[in-house]
Order: sequence, then structure tokens, then C-alpha cells
Amino acid sequence: MSKEIATAAADKDRTALDLLVATSRFTRTLGRVPGVHYSTVAWRVLGEVSRTPTRISVLAQQQRVAQPTMTALVQRLEGEGWLTRGPDPEDGRATLVAVTDAGRAALADYRQTAAAAVDPHLAQLTDFDRATLVRATELLQQLSDQIDADTR
Repeated sequence: MSKEIATAAADKDRTALDLLVATSRFTRTLGRVPGVHYSTVAWRVLGEVSRTPTRISVLAQQQRVAQPTMTALVQRLEGEGWLTRGPDPEDGRATLVAVTDAGRAALADYRQTAAAAVDPHLAQLTDFDRATLVRATELLQQLSDQIDADTR
């Protein structure tokens, strides 16, 4: 293998790793935004159940936490009035977690707060860099959709 091909292959392999590290760091940074009192896991759970009602066991698996940990988080968010639990129509023994209107509003507020923390930094970018981020956002959404489809 030529040096150019080896370098291109190494760069390609590194892209996924760099993307993972950068997006994880970005998410952790936004999780420390002042005025936000819940973990990023809580916001991810609200985001997930806002798309579709989900079983606690599935949420625990998705978030890589133990089921009792997820149960406690769901109870806390339920206490806030952000989530409800109801029977799973496919299995009467199982429970589905769904987001409430108050939960949707809380999630929207969190996202607005986090976005407001990013906005001043985006304003410092060139038009080209902003356009690049817009395109990167579209690509990240596509990648997420593809990975979700592959893992379901």
C-alpha cells in the first residue's frame, strides 16, 4: 500500500473517532450551562420519549444505565410532571413512558438555554464557517438516523 493510500485510510478511520470525541465534549460542555439542573441523560431521555413512548428497560439500555437507575430517573421526571407511565398496548404487563406537554416545554427550554450559550460563539464565526456548521448539522442528523435504523 502506498503512503498516500495509507494516510488516506488512517484519516478516514480517524474521522469517526474525532467526530465522537468532539460531539461528546460538546454535549458535556452544554450540560454544564448555568441554570440547567438535570443531567444530559435526563434531557436525552426526554428527547427520546418525545419521539415515541418507550419502555424503561429500553431507555436503560439506550442510555447504558442499570434499570433501577433509569426507574429512579423516570420517577424523578414523573414527579416534575414531565413524564407519565401507562400500559403498553402490545404487552399489558409492561409500561410505556411518555412525555407530557410540560416535559416537551421543559425540553424546549433546555434546548433554548443551551443554544443561547452557543449563539455568541457562532456569531464570531465567518459566514463560510457558519455554513459549514449548517451542513455538518445536516450530516450529523443523517448519520444519527442511519445508525438508529441499523441498531433498532
